[in-house]
Amino acid sequence: MKAILLDLDGVLYVGQEPLPGALEAFDRLREMGLPIAGVTNTTTQAKSHVVEKLHTLGFDFTSDEIFTPAALAVQCIGDATASFFIRDQLREDFHGVTEDDEHPAFIVMGDIGSAGYDPVKLQRIFELVMDGAELLALHKNRFWQKPEGLVLDLGAYVAAIEYATGKSAKVLGKPAVSFFHLICEKLNVRPEESLMVGDDIESDIGGAIDAGLKTALVKTGKYREAFAKQTGIKPNLTLPSIADLPDALNLL
Repeated sequence: MKAILLDLDGVLYVGQEPLPGALEAFDRLREMGLPIAGVTNTTTQAKSHVVEKLHTLGFDFTSDEIFTPAALAVQCIGDATASFFIRDQLREDFHGVTEDDEHPAFIVMGDIGSAGYDPVKLQRIFELVMDGAELLALHKNRFWQKPEGLVLDLGAYVAAIEYATGKSAKVLGKPAVSFFHLICEKLNVRPEESLMVGDDIESDIGGAIDAGLKTALVKTGKYREAFAKQTGIKPNLTLPSIADLPDALNLL
């Protein structure tokens, strides 16, 4: 392997606490001299805040090593207009994009929580998509792990709009193949030379396999054995946690 791609939430930490052995494993990977990328579908905060949190927890990522779906969304929108259904904390990542809530070319859906996607907002998104706006989903995860348990994620609301309109969203984060390929390109490595480490069997592992990467599934965060088995997705490695990764790399 010539590069390591790490999911963040559920792999390195949950909530405000690093997972056991994660800091030590991260330091060992650094000592190996491998390029490391933090790959996250998190759209609850701007990239700068993600980096700040990682530093607070003890992970010394640089901003250039963190990859989020927002950057791809900005590329897709270009000089066109967009209507945003995102948290205020994420808006700095869309600085310079022209906003239009009446006749946008694109709709951007991100994490605003189950209370945020109320019937009024869903109806408005439905109307705009039916009028011709293209739907951009920053990700399409089914659920995510919080300290108190699993929580319904953005994918449920994206799927509702797709079903109602009969139109498919363009998914920008994991498991989009283009997202993984963009990261490999930035790291100057081929996909087959890269390892994706994640706790989400579909977005992290399934997406990376489709993109041609090697994969390691960790049994932390949102990992649930029964759900992982029912998908039929087969990672190259299945590990108890990120703490086991450095010693397991020689198995690839």
